[in-house]
Amino acid sequence: MRRRVSLAADRRGRVPFAVVGVLLLVSSLALAPTLSTEPAPNGTAVERTLNEVSAVSTTAVRDGVATASRRAAAAPVVEPADTPAGRTLRDDHAFRDSLRLRVYRHVRSNLERLSAHSDGVNATASLPAANSTAEYERAIDRVTVERAGDNDTALRVTVENITLTARRGGEVVTRRVVDRTVVVPTPVLHVHDQMTTYEQRVQNGLTKPGVSQRMTARIYPIAWARGYAQFGGAPIENVIANRHVSLATNGALLGVQRSVFGRSDPEGRQALTEATAAVGVNDIAAGSNSRLASEILDQVNYRPASQNITTGARQPDEPLRVGINGTADAAYRQVGVPDALNATARDAYTVRASIVTERERLYGGRPDRPDPPGPDWRFVREIEGSDASIVDSVDSGVSVPSRWHALERWGRTVELTHTRRVIWKKGNNVRHTRAQRTERVHVSLALVGRHRNGSLAPVRGIERAHESGGSPLGGENLADVQGKAAGELLDGGRDRAAKDVALEEFEQDTVAVTGARPDSIHTWIARDLRRLRERVRDIAVSVDRGEVGTFQSNPSRQLRRTLRDRRSQLVDAPRTYDSAADRARVAARVAFLDAVDRRLGGHAENHSTVASGIDDRLGSLSGGSLAELRRALTARETRVPRARATPTGPAGPVRTRVQAQPQYLTLASVSESEFPAVDGTEHPLVARNVNVFSVPYGNAATTVLNGATGGRNRVRLGAAAKTLAAARETEVGSNTSLDERRQQLRTEVGRANGVVTAAFAERVRAETDAGPSESERIVDDAMDQWGTTAARGMAIANDSAAHRIAEVAADRRGLSTVEQDWLRVRLLRTATTTLSTAGARPPEGLVNRTANTVRETARSRVQSLLANRAGAEVERVAKRKLGTRALPAGLPLAPPFLPWYATVNIWWVTVEGTYARFSVTASHGAPGTPGETVRYVRERRAVHLDADEDGNGELLGHNRRIAFRVDTGVAIVVPPKPRGVGDKDGNSVETSAGWPDPG
Repeated sequence: MRRRVSLAADRRGRVPFAVVGVLLLVSSLALAPTLSTEPAPNGTAVERTLNEVSAVSTTAVRDGVATASRRAAAAPVVEPADTPAGRTLRDDHAFRDSLRLRVYRHVRSNLERLSAHSDGVNATASLPAANSTAEYERAIDRVTVERAGDNDTALRVTVENITLTARRGGEVVTRRVVDRTVVVPTPVLHVHDQMTTYEQRVQNGLTKPGVSQRMTARIYPIAWARGYAQFGGAPIENVIANRHVSLATNGALLGVQRSVFGRSDPEGRQALTEATAAVGVNDIAAGSNSRLASEILDQVNYRPASQNITTGARQPDEPLRVGINGTADAAYRQVGVPDALNATARDAYTVRASIVTERERLYGGRPDRPDPPGPDWRFVREIEGSDASIVDSVDSGVSVPSRWHALERWGRTVELTHTRRVIWKKGNNVRHTRAQRTERVHVSLALVGRHRNGSLAPVRGIERAHESGGSPLGGENLADVQGKAAGELLDGGRDRAAKDVALEEFEQDTVAVTGARPDSIHTWIARDLRRLRERVRDIAVSVDRGEVGTFQSNPSRQLRRTLRDRRSQLVDAPRTYDSAADRARVAARVAFLDAVDRRLGGHAENHSTVASGIDDRLGSLSGGSLAELRRALTARETRVPRARATPTGPAGPVRTRVQAQPQYLTLASVSESEFPAVDGTEHPLVARNVNVFSVPYGNAATTVLNGATGGRNRVRLGAAAKTLAAARETEVGSNTSLDERRQQLRTEVGRANGVVTAAFAERVRAETDAGPSESERIVDDAMDQWGTTAARGMAIANDSAAHRIAEVAADRRGLSTVEQDWLRVRLLRTATTTLSTAGARPPEGLVNRTANTVRETARSRVQSLLANRAGAEVERVAKRKLGTRALPAGLPLAPPFLPWYATVNIWWVTVEGTYARFSVTASHGAPGTPGETVRYVRERRAVHLDADEDGNGELLGHNRRIAFRVDTGVAIVVPPKPRGVGDKDGNSVETSAGWPDPG
């Protein structure tokens, strides 16, 4: 049995009774009962007591709302429990429903303590008890909550169906049922909605505002600056390390706090500043490797101010110029060979020829059948015949078909004698009868030609086409075509053709006739093609570097479109060809541009194939995709919301204070002794970053590119030679393992060099008059320019060798400029073809083992030298001897699969984190009571409420930590040089302690 406490005796009341008396006078005028089961007598003790309780009930509701708000914020329900009380909360409104239930519970408790007495009458206020799920639901339905006040920072609450009861001597005199609505200056819903927004933003993906976008925007400039520094020669092993990921993530979290709450955790900001400084010192001291940086910092006191390296860092949105370049050379090698040029010229000098005719009857005709010799003669058969004779030569008026032109015309008047003989039979007697008649006809003939045949040249007329000497190169032009065509089509002579037309026995035929070509036409066309080749080489498009790295842009497709737009200008076909040679020149241009177009189309398809391979590789390595990588590129440019201004509520400014444990989410473990909210020992942040195309070489780059070249388990000669150069530059000391692997790799690179140089020698022999021995000497002497096996391999891979061999061959064999150029392009083709074969690609395993040994040897060497070195010497050694700058990395967009216009690398970063406790404190008191606050806390704990008032709390639901996951990618694009860009520490996947489970 609950003991009732009178209002006067209740020491817990917040409002002095004298004030209540004043309130009674005012509120009694404004408050009216919404329902009364019995009317109370006016001016009686019953009326007085009911009015007193009614007035004070408003204060009870207000106090209950304030208490419920504080307690709901301190232990918010995020997930309802599967209990009688928890099942009354809606999943998507768990906090609001729990707040309503708490309001009901606290208001009911306050109302039970209210009473008023007058002349033996006792008045009370009450709400029904709730002891079951159904009753809890009715209790929640009696309470409505909503944001109110200035900037919606207060809380409007309505409690329905409060019962006011008047009793005299224990007997109920009357009852009233009233609703109470109050506005309380508590920002509990304001803070709850802010916390909901914050949780959404830390969990949002790349397409929505939040941590993912901000973290991406922070990691991109770090990655590009470090990537270009590595490309420029800085001793950076890891372009993106997890320490950079941690910095970017914490910076993003603080940024989202500012945008949502108007301010961030001050201790978190300080921790971020200190962590940034620490990472900066490590990066300066050792370039990239945190363990080595720590060792350097432990062993020496020197702190280099900078590496004095100009990175020339670019930005993802800066344009990259991609030209047709070598694709034009490859097309020239196809259409500029003598056989191809000869075919082009032959087509241009070939004319389709035919004879067109017309026949006009002047008079006469065929005779009628003769009559039988008499009655009873039976017809047996008839024999007809005609003879033709030329009567006269006349002009030819035959019309020439469209797009044909007459080479020669002639006409004849022909007299035809037609004879009909009939054989008759009567018994055994046979008789012949005959009829004869003359016909005269006029026939017109023309030998016609058409220049459009297999030639690619646009259809145009040719000035002086059939005039000898009309060509700028001399020769017959097409003057000899008429005689050749007449010889093939008029083997019986012109009169015979006229008679056949008159007799209607002429059979029309079409033949292809090729005229004689000038001896110098091939050289002349080749010279024109070389000029066109250089123009086409210079055609370029500008694409954003970031779009290249994410394969969102296909440069080859854009180049193909640009080439087609300029095609008419490049073909430069005249309105009328001045000669057949001019037509051949234009046809060669068309053939060349067609070849470039086809190659660009192939490159565009290969680009798509590579993109598909990268997409598959991203999925298998990290769960990422090119689509997400492209979203990350877009996200880094997304405008982040500004910090929210401090709102003003009914009681003044609503100021917030953010407090988190830990304040800075570190990759290291934290303990309960450091942060009380932590459960034992936890990792608040865990990270994994995957470099898709890292050293060693046998991983993604090989898989993506070699699928089309058949070079599995093999490495490009350029990469192997670069690794050999790195091994050569690394001091061996007592490391026999490095020396052995260096010797083995030198042997393999030398063998690959030999395969290519042998192909070079064979090409020199085929293209010049040099014999086998002389061709080999030319190649050997040209290769002597590079003194080491590694240098020769790199010269072969970057096409320097082909250019040098062409120069030496031209000097030795007296080649003309045209011949030297032709030899050069053929040698380039030989290099491309041979380098794609297994024999010219050293084994992947040996290259990887050598690279790893180079790295470990260089690192060990640096550490051993540091102990007694000072200042500048430390910096010099660190810059020179980290042992990785010479190692290539990344995915070269290079031949034979693509033209080498850039090297791309991709990092896929995944971060998961959680705050052990995350709280936001908001002031909500009146100006005179600044200490009044609401503290909203997110942590892992169960939430209980004594809903049935039995003294034991029922499980209402669960609070939950703020947790998040970020998946993002970074693509870096550097110019086409052997060093490339990428992680070179031998570990393509870096995971932090505790991965993949934070907390």
